[in-house]
Amino acid sequence: MKSSSAGTNQSGYLDDYQFQWRFLAPRFWGIWLLFGMLFLVGRLPVPALIWLGARIGDLFYRLGGSRLRTTMTNLQLCFPELDDEERKQLARKNYQTLGFALLEPGLVWWCSDERMRRISHVTGYEEHIKPLMEKGQSIILFGLHMTCVEAIARLAGVIGIHYNILYRVHDNPLYEYLTGIMRRKYAGRFMPRKQVKQMLEYVKQGQVGIILPDQDMGRKRSLWVPFFDIPAATIPVTSDYAQQTDAVTSMITYHRDDRGHYILNFSPPLESFPSGDLSADTCRVNNMIEDYIRLHPEQYLWQHRRFKHRPEGEAKLY
Repeated sequence: MKSSSAGTNQSGYLDDYQFQWRFLAPRFWGIWLLFGMLFLVGRLPVPALIWLGARIGDLFYRLGGSRLRTTMTNLQLCFPELDDEERKQLARKNYQTLGFALLEPGLVWWCSDERMRRISHVTGYEEHIKPLMEKGQSIILFGLHMTCVEAIARLAGVIGIHYNILYRVHDNPLYEYLTGIMRRKYAGRFMPRKQVKQMLEYVKQGQVGIILPDQDMGRKRSLWVPFFDIPAATIPVTSDYAQQTDAVTSMITYHRDDRGHYILNFSPPLESFPSGDLSADTCRVNNMIEDYIRLHPEQYLWQHRRFKHRPEGEAKLY
């Protein structure tokens, strides 16, 4: 099943999320087992999830592999002031947060709205975003790939935001089906990432669009702008989308605190944005994202090859 060809229902989800008998075939049993385990661990108290997630993260850290090599390269590039041992400790903490993130769907897919509120703290929404939504103002919220993105997608709906967001359709059709069913309670419209024009149409109508512009998506349409003082291929979508939709733009930031509670903040709308200068706007967005990563570097998705593509003549970094 490829959901990109379907329409959407009232809640924003694709109409062809329907059970298929082939999902009972042996090749899908691992996915069923995974979801069963997530359902069970999601019943645990958050401190237990933190402990278990950390142990899972420690295991993957010890196993190493290409993801760990990418992580260490990224940390070396972005934090040259740290010595080798400090970077190793940061990488281990990062893997522990990833371990929690692997269990997180079990919590956010099956918990009640009340539980989400109890384990979350939201600032800036009532002051900066809700009044704009009530006026029907088009809004672009940009965030970043922290390890708690799944929970924040659920939390945004809990506090009353009906949003539109682009996502990558999973290669495994059963996984795609099950995650689609689970996300129906998010109050968001999840759209395959090639449906940019359709998402922007919704934003033009006075809705909210959420984007995460902090990954290397290739050379096409990208600008070379600094990210941790390194030229990084960055698509100027934040400024571009705001210009196309006449939207107000705000940054959303999020992380987990030491108790495993989710901290979500909405910034005041950016002033003089878009400015008409795509490069300057993209630098501004990258700087804001970098500043937040520096506050919680252990919770950023360092496994992505952010500097995969290089300017002409530069050597590969991975």
